[in-house]
Amino acid sequence: MEFHALIEEWSGESIVSFRALPGCFSKASTPQQAVQQSPQAVSDYLRWLKKNDIFFFEEEITSFNAVPKEYLRGVKAGPRFEADRPAPTDQEIDNALNVAATARAQLIDIYDAIPLELRSVSPTPGARSLTQQLQHVLKLEAYYIACLSEQPQPAASTIAEADLLRTFVENAMDYEMLLRDLTPEQRAHIYVHGAEEWTAAKVLRRMTLHLREHYPDMQALARQLATRSSTKFGS
Repeated sequence: MEFHALIEEWSGESIVSFRALPGCFSKASTPQQAVQQSPQAVSDYLRWLKKNDIFFFEEEITSFNAVPKEYLRGVKAGPRFEADRPAPTDQEIDNALNVAATARAQLIDIYDAIPLELRSVSPTPGARSLTQQLQHVLKLEAYYIACLSEQPQPAASTIAEADLLRTFVENAMDYEMLLRDLTPEQRAHIYVHGAEEWTAAKVLRRMTLHLREHYPDMQALARQLATRSSTKFGS
């Protein structure tokens, strides 16, 4: 099976993603490295789907090719590829929402397992704490969804830490309903905001990628904090 790779390049960072595999990505310092790593990223992603009982395909995929399809230099929230133009089907929306829900649940599990007093601790000066990372994910999700309107709402304000998880979950429910209820015209429409073009397919691609992109960093930080907590209370 062939999966068409969409390649985005920024200064010092490149990301490969796939419309057919929402939330699957390969990130490296150059486009060449990101493409080279993409078969392993797809393999890891397919195992992640299976582990989490998410099934996109009728049969298990035992062999595949990650084929470079489009290349664009990145802008603020990623370019619009031609692959983002066709309206997503009901099945594509279901697939993306299943990935998003599972990725959110994993982020919530990470965050909820850390004592409250450690969630705002930064590992090093200038680095994001767990709370700041979750705030960032929440705000960017709101931004993506807002791009599916002609006049996006102002950026969301920072959510109080005590309300963060509840807001994260409630927003996700609202987003799922909005995305499922998009009309055929809305699914195919190109929304222009400044120099950026947005479509429903692009929002699904960016949203799922960003949710899964933050998991490794949050998991690593949570492990550091858990070690710090056990050392503190064990001494």
